[in-house]
Amino acid sequence: MAKVVRFLSSIRLAIVLLILIIGLSIIGTLIPQGQEIDFYRQRWPSLSEEILYLGFDHLYRSPLFLSLIFLFLLNLLACSIKQIPAKFQRLKGLSPEAFRSGGSLKNKKLLFRLGELLAKNPLKLKSFFQQQHYQVKVAQIEDKKYFLARKGLTGLFGPELVHLGLIIIIVGGLVSALFSQRITIALLEGQAERIPEKSFSLRLDKFSTEFYPDGAVKDWKSLISVIDNGQVQFQKTVEVNHPFTYGGLKFFQMSYGLDWDQVQVELEIKFSGSPAQYITLKNDSYHQIDERRLVRLLSFIPDFQLDSSGQVISRSAEARNPAALVEIHQDGQPLFSGWVFYYHPDLSRFQRRIGSAPEVRLRNFSAPPFSVLEASSDPGTNLVWVGSLLMLLGLLTSFYFPYKELRILIEPGREPLVTAFSRKNRESFIQELEGLTELISNTKKISKEISDE
Repeated sequence: MAKVVRFLSSIRLAIVLLILIIGLSIIGTLIPQGQEIDFYRQRWPSLSEEILYLGFDHLYRSPLFLSLIFLFLLNLLACSIKQIPAKFQRLKGLSPEAFRSGGSLKNKKLLFRLGELLAKNPLKLKSFFQQQHYQVKVAQIEDKKYFLARKGLTGLFGPELVHLGLIIIIVGGLVSALFSQRITIALLEGQAERIPEKSFSLRLDKFSTEFYPDGAVKDWKSLISVIDNGQVQFQKTVEVNHPFTYGGLKFFQMSYGLDWDQVQVELEIKFSGSPAQYITLKNDSYHQIDERRLVRLLSFIPDFQLDSSGQVISRSAEARNPAALVEIHQDGQPLFSGWVFYYHPDLSRFQRRIGSAPEVRLRNFSAPPFSVLEASSDPGTNLVWVGSLLMLLGLLTSFYFPYKELRILIEPGREPLVTAFSRKNRESFIQELEGLTELISNTKKISKEISDE
């Protein structure tokens, strides 16, 4: 068991784990996380199987990364547990065991002078240390005389506070990695959708977009109603960087788009010798032009493009090259079929005309907007904040309130036992003790050696 504790509390283990964790974090930064399997196979065809096997597509939740974090957590715990008993030993006050532990001051002459001062003038010794803001205890128990001076008691446990803060931060990160939720919700105006594993629904009452004078999007806003138990609990306008919280989830405005499946287009159809007709159609619908002729809208694509195999695809969801697939029949026979382009009305490459086919133009199009919200829960956030505050407190107390301690024990028939301890600023502690000797006499300052734990 002792070997296990020594291994877990090893500084070498901590360094190795930090190097591995940093290395994996760099890999996680270079490899996009949470993509589809085909994304990795197309981008890294020779490494995709290794990436997927090792879980680098979701690295921060992978068993490898979580195992290293958990081992680092054990390392911090072991280091703290190893140091705490010795520090609690220092808090025992005037017990003989506490006076025989810790660092020692090895100058015989100074030992004699400090012991002499404690024996003959303890108030003078006490006064000096109190002037230096030490907490001082002087006592005689049976035939033994005790002197204890210390300050910076909060700094004694500064490193443990730092370790505890790091432990809580790591635990918070693990909780977030294992139990956080990310839910994407796309809503049309008037549409309501129930949140998975929750008792309430969200309804988009209104969606609006604001633009700059040059036409660029400035902001988009969603008026959301929260419906719980069949009742509207409240309404909230959500916009970028202004989320709202309900039911343990935080809702963010992520993006917006147009529902091209519910597109409505306006076609201009002109038969030879007849005035143009303007017909409005929805996707996959038809309109009877007259008793003999009928027009049908088969499909609409916002950004027309042909892929490598010659298939029609939409390059994006933006209306960069909108096109409508239209058919016109007369007496049940096709007159016109093909793609009609909004920005290229004269392009007939993708059209088929038979007989007295009309001229067809795409005059206008519109699609209902939808709002994309993200619902997220991060149960480890509060733990991370608490851990960060504890770590900051530990660093402040360690650097600005370093622990210093001097103990003197006089027993009959023995030389005075003097133990001294300082976590940092050893030289300043030596100077303080040299100032003490000046109170005893006007002789030269005596060099001292303080061994630090």
